[in-house]
This record gives sequence, structure tokens and C-alpha cells, in this order.
Amino acid sequence: MKVMLNICGISPGHGVDKTIQKLLDEHNKIGNIEKYDKLKDLYSDYLLVGQKAVKLFSVETEIIEKLIRLFQFYQVEKNVFLESYPFLLKEEKLKETDLLPKLVDIKDTDDNLSLVFCSRRSFTERTVINTEELSNEFRSELNKVLNNYDEIFAIKHCIRQFFNVVVIWKKKKFIEIRVDIANGISSQERSTAFFETLEQFNCFVKERIGIDTLLKECINFFPLIDNLYKSNSEGKICEIAFTTDEGSIKSEKMRRRDVDIRKEEYHKAGRKAVDHITLYRLAILWNYPITKEIKTQIELFLPGNLRSLSTSNQSLEEVIIEKCSVLEEYNFIFDKIITYLNNAE
Repeated sequence: MKVMLNICGISPGHGVDKTIQKLLDEHNKIGNIEKYDKLKDLYSDYLLVGQKAVKLFSVETEIIEKLIRLFQFYQVEKNVFLESYPFLLKEEKLKETDLLPKLVDIKDTDDNLSLVFCSRRSFTERTVINTEELSNEFRSELNKVLNNYDEIFAIKHCIRQFFNVVVIWKKKKFIEIRVDIANGISSQERSTAFFETLEQFNCFVKERIGIDTLLKECINFFPLIDNLYKSNSEGKICEIAFTTDEGSIKSEKMRRRDVDIRKEEYHKAGRKAVDHITLYRLAILWNYPITKEIKTQIELFLPGNLRSLSTSNQSLEEVIIEKCSVLEEYNFIFDKIITYLNNAE
């Protein structure tokens, strides 16, 4: 949000609460209307690209063209999410919705056509309790019961509204499923969200153009891991996990996000000592200049696991794209994915 505010020429306050209050106080002032209209447009775009897990499917050009014609003239059916879209439903209303994703918007650009689905998901949130913020009286009573514990956690059952997107690329022969992963949802919750969104889209397609289960087998992202690691001039790698030929399992993660693991002295010395490493997880960052004054750092995470190395055909069905504020940032990463997938063929 800070990036979007800066793009619009709006100065954020100190912290979330003060920023919100500042926006409320200033948004109706003469001269600010245009800035806040731009902010709303950026927010609507952000729903397409912010914090997404992604699956990619190869689709024939003929079918892509049929889908484009279908959805360019399709009228979104009325549903409860449209009462507040692109903003969130109030929690009382959200509790009354069912769990099926609902189509709320169709965005048509020169590059692609995006179907935005809203859904409700239930999950648990695990939070560390900062005892310093508790009253002295309560903390004293708590210490009597939990005297020898270093940390205290609270589990909260939550419901949230999520924005999942099906993107039909007009010139690339691909359809993307982007699942909203805000609040750090688990891998199991991601799988459920992918399944629900795929089911809903496949049902749409079957009902309207008669194709049964259009999106079946997704593209394998696993070759990207090795290709990006070997591309010494590409981005900055901040996390890897791998095995060595001797059977050891290693992982490395950089705390300083301006340093590339491949150029770090410890990693270079280790690579010289072994003939070969087999990577199964990788995160890579790019510095992205939105304007001359505003520069961001965006991330592609390939969340492979060790189990995938024990199979004859290593597979990775999803990637995670994070820290994007605007469409251009997301498209930059997406183009990198396509380029390095093509290099793997």
C-alpha cells in the first residue's frame, strides 16, 4: 500500500492506523480527488497480482479465442460479493456466504482477460502473545500458571474474503490460475483454493462451450529452479535448498536481501568443493523501478520439497509471486517464468 500511495503522490502516515486516518481526513479535499481515483484504480489492479500462488495451463489457440469471445460479452450474475466489490464484505455478510467462489468481475486488456472470483475461507491464525502489552495484574496471574514458558501462543479461528483470478492470455496460449495467499495461508489451504477455482471455471466452460474439464494437467515449474540458479546475471537469489552427491541436505537463506547467494563467499567456496548439487527449492528477487523515484523488490518463490527428488520425474505444480504492487511488476516476473520455461525445453 505504501508503494501505491507514493505512486499517487499521497504521503502515508506513521503506521497503519495513522495512515488510514490521514486518508479519511484528506480524501475529499479539492485537488486530491484525482489522486484518490488513481489509488482506487491501483487497488483494483492489485487484487489481480498481490500475493498470489500460481498454476499455469497450456491451452490451444482456438480454444483461447472461443473463451475470449465468450467472456468479452458475458454479464456477471448478481451475487452478494458485488455489494461491496472491489472492497471487502463486512464480516456479518461474509459469514452468510457459501464456500463456492463467485465471479465478480471480468477485466479485459490488450494482453489478457481476467476473471475475478471472490470466496470465503475459514482458517486458523497462530499469533505470539506479547506479554509486555498485558496489564500487570493479568501478567502476574499468568506467570503463576505458566511460570516456566518462554513464549505463549494464541489460536484464532478466522474467516476472510479472498480474490482468486483466472487469466486467459490472448497471445501466449496460456491460462493462469492465481490464488490469493494473503495472511500466509497454508499449503493445504492453497490446494483447496486451487481446486475450488478450477472446478468453478471448468464448469463455466463446460456449460457454455461444451468442453469437459478444460484445465487438467498444469505446467511443471521444476526446471525453472535449475535454470534460474544457473542464470548468473538474473535477479538475486535469496533462498535455496538442495542435496549433494554425498547425500547431505542443505539450505541457505540470505538475511540481507541485497546480496545474491551465488556471490556469497561461503556458498562459492562450498560449490567449489563439490562436483554437483541438486536444487529443489529457490527464491529469487528482482529490483524493479516503477518510476525514477520509486523502486521496489519483487519475488518469485519456487516451493519445491525434498520428496520430489525421489521420483523419476521431478514435479512442481505451483509458484508463488509476492511483493507486487502493480500489474507491470507481476508481468515482469511472468515473462521471466515463460522465458526460462522455454529455455528448459
